[in-house]
Amino acid sequence: MTLKKASLNGPNRARVKQVGGGGSSENGDNSLSVTLRVRALESHQSLLQQSQLQQHTNLQQDLGDACLMSSKGAASQALLKMHAEAESSSSIANVSGDKQKNCCPLLIHFHDVPVFLLRVMCSADLHLPEAADDEEEEDVIYLNKVQRFNHKVCEDTLMKVTYCSNKSYEELSFVGIEVRGKWDGSTTSACSSKSAYDDDSISEPVMQCIDSADIARNLHNHTFNSVLTVNEMVVISVSSTTCTLTLVCRVSGVILDHAAAAERVQQPETSASNAAMEDPFRGRVGINTQFCVSVSDGANSVICIENGRCLPEGKLPDDVIHVTTSDMEWFPVRRPLLAPCINLTRYVQHGRGKYKNEPCPVLTDEERSPDAPTDDGCPHCKLPIDCCIFDRVLIFLISVMYPHERDTFQPYPDEINCLAEAAEFLGLQALSDLCSSKVSSFDTRVRKDRYIRFSEIEKRNNEQNELLIILDGMVLDITRWLEQHPGGPSIIPTQALNIECSVFFEMYHVSRQSFLYLKSFYIGELDPDDVKTLKSSGEGVSASPAFLKSLRSFTEWRVKVNNSAAMEVHKSF
Repeated sequence: MTLKKASLNGPNRARVKQVGGGGSSENGDNSLSVTLRVRALESHQSLLQQSQLQQHTNLQQDLGDACLMSSKGAASQALLKMHAEAESSSSIANVSGDKQKNCCPLLIHFHDVPVFLLRVMCSADLHLPEAADDEEEEDVIYLNKVQRFNHKVCEDTLMKVTYCSNKSYEELSFVGIEVRGKWDGSTTSACSSKSAYDDDSISEPVMQCIDSADIARNLHNHTFNSVLTVNEMVVISVSSTTCTLTLVCRVSGVILDHAAAAERVQQPETSASNAAMEDPFRGRVGINTQFCVSVSDGANSVICIENGRCLPEGKLPDDVIHVTTSDMEWFPVRRPLLAPCINLTRYVQHGRGKYKNEPCPVLTDEERSPDAPTDDGCPHCKLPIDCCIFDRVLIFLISVMYPHERDTFQPYPDEINCLAEAAEFLGLQALSDLCSSKVSSFDTRVRKDRYIRFSEIEKRNNEQNELLIILDGMVLDITRWLEQHPGGPSIIPTQALNIECSVFFEMYHVSRQSFLYLKSFYIGELDPDDVKTLKSSGEGVSASPAFLKSLRSFTEWRVKVNNSAAMEVHKSF
């Protein structure tokens, strides 16, 4: 049985705080960001192969999958100093030369989110010459074509680089590898499909058979002590009987230290990662790491892997509840995670107390997701909640139970009503309270007995630090939601304040998905007299009839104001 990504790995998943494999922070407390200029390694071979490098016959073999950094500039020195401090060294010199080979490697990542990590060797490690004269004031890092493809960086650009210690990453037990090939030999009797990052054309592919052990051995030497991430690309060269094959290897999956992982998954929920049963996606290549090599889809016509194998199958913990959602998706969820859902007590407490002698709850074949197992003795539960909303419920539960590991859960405005309904069915009072705090009851919030005057809107916007906007006569209070606006918090106050904003709404919201937000913000109708005199955001241009028709079809819940109370005449005697 292959474990399915559920429980915080669904469509709405957003990794927060803890984004590293193995249950620890990516950067921890030792984080430093500097700016380096990216150079293409293959374009600077003349620089990198001068006299000081002649003792090295193969630069790529010396580097493995590491990149090369000049240690000349201030930013590079700052990275080396940070690394020296992380390794409890007394000076920068301790991380150069042979000593660094016995230390944990220097790891960096580009961009704000560490999608992939990159191992760095500084120029002193290979006794390389420093940068050219025109680069004296620059901090330079040399990346090959594969590294630039993985990390989405371009040659000759300044990039922010963040240091991250690999002490946070557990050693990998198994790495799944999918292989496709690209021929770089001189004969025409062997070749492979074109790689994802190269434009060279390949013709007349010929089948090549390679033993998986040769690929695994090459990969281990190439990536040893590096941190590999799922979907990362690694390129190696393997010799066959007729030519040299360049193999493009994609990391398809990883398993952390097998014995430790098996023990950890059965432990009580001491961390958010354990409670969520998150699949590991990153880890360090160590001495005992094994590579499970198979052929990538579409490469069968040119590559044959002999003695290939797949990643070992996982095992679910014993305290799982198999949840089937309304759209027949399967979520294996650990019982303690669902404990706050009082309407699921029968499933959470199965085999205990008053439920000890009751039969295990099961579902019929028609009710149960086809992915859910039936032979592990765990209870099954069917919920009238779709997979996207249930996934968000699980993220909420994790954030409540492990506040120090996950950010506070913030519902999206268009999902509040669905979350509230799910919370009511589950008996999840904390989520119900959260939804109520984000948007009050429609009946108590909306003004039904009289219109809202434009003068009141102006006063609340200008003097009371609120933000009310007018859309096709509707008055919307978006004060609490402004910071979450996908277009940023400044565009609405700048362009849509105290005017009729239908034109701008049509311009910026091509999708009708935004219409689903409106009921959560609606507080009433603008007075018809003010509608006639209200200035338009389009300076004389009105919203299109098609847009207004579509908008009104989504807002049939708008109130019809009973203004009779406001028109009563009170006589004074």
